[in-house]
Amino acid sequence: MTTGRSRTADFLKGVALIAMVQLVLVEFFARPVILNGLLGKISLFIGGPPVAPVFLAIMGYYVAHQRHTFWQLVLRGVKLIVLGILLNIARNGYLLVKLISEKTGGDVWHIVFGTDILILAGISLVAMAIVIRILRGHVLAYLGLIIVFLLLQYIIPPVEKSLPHSIVVPFFYGKYPHAQFPFIPWFAYVLAGYTFYLFKRFFVADQFKHSNTIKIILLSLSGVLLLLTLPFGYSVSIHHSLFYHHGILFFWFCTNYMFWWLLSARYIVDRVDNKITGYFEFIGKNVTAFYVIFMVLAGNFAVSYQKSLDYLMLVIGFVLLLAATSFLVWVWEKIRKKPNPVV
Repeated sequence: MTTGRSRTADFLKGVALIAMVQLVLVEFFARPVILNGLLGKISLFIGGPPVAPVFLAIMGYYVAHQRHTFWQLVLRGVKLIVLGILLNIARNGYLLVKLISEKTGGDVWHIVFGTDILILAGISLVAMAIVIRILRGHVLAYLGLIIVFLLLQYIIPPVEKSLPHSIVVPFFYGKYPHAQFPFIPWFAYVLAGYTFYLFKRFFVADQFKHSNTIKIILLSLSGVLLLLTLPFGYSVSIHHSLFYHHGILFFWFCTNYMFWWLLSARYIVDRVDNKITGYFEFIGKNVTAFYVIFMVLAGNFAVSYQKSLDYLMLVIGFVLLLAATSFLVWVWEKIRKKPNPVV
């Protein structure tokens, strides 16, 4: 098993976390006039391609880099699935207590088993363990699997409404109201990250990896393509159903964006090392802890302040939640790293 941290990867995850924080604030706390206005749409876009696709692609990349065994991947996947379910309970704790105590007949099970990105990550790790065992290191096979996987949703009949007892199905497929990250199509980003690692390792010569000229050319070409396709990417990102259940064209848009952002982030990290980049790297290094703590805080506060904050209060809420989450993550890291006493 290969270990070792990458400043670029931590920086990318850290920036994605900040983009996620602003999205949650605007999506759940902002007044409808703000959410439905230009600021709300820009927030949805910033919280779209720069967040979930980046998290999943980096995860796929490090599945390849770290070379865990079959059972290590399965165990990690199961742990994330359980953590995702526990997070659903914790971040909806106030609401669940209210529903159960008042016996209002609310949809408790769909709250507990909502399709969180942690559950998607867990299912994806289990799936990757199986896929790796079958395909080994054949890059073209993974590329083919990505295409086949993205085409599945055009073949499988669409599911638009929540069916009775439909708790498991939304994890994998279907446009359910509580299904934000179904396995289809989001697993494709994990496959993309894994395939990128294999491609870079086996097909890209060392002289190209370290050539600034090549990097500038690729960054420029990717940037031009990103600008040309930006209206399309924006139009998909600002619509929930289109974003969470997108097709192959939006996947290629996100893939190009991630490639451009990877090259840009690498340039930044190589030349800048200050408190700002250090903060991004710190929270990126503790991505799971940050996500869990933030969602628990935001989820329970949303019950009292849902869709009620104006611009000023959104900024204040952003600063307070970010500061509280960062502090608790710092405490968590200190506790985790505290050496066990010698008996």
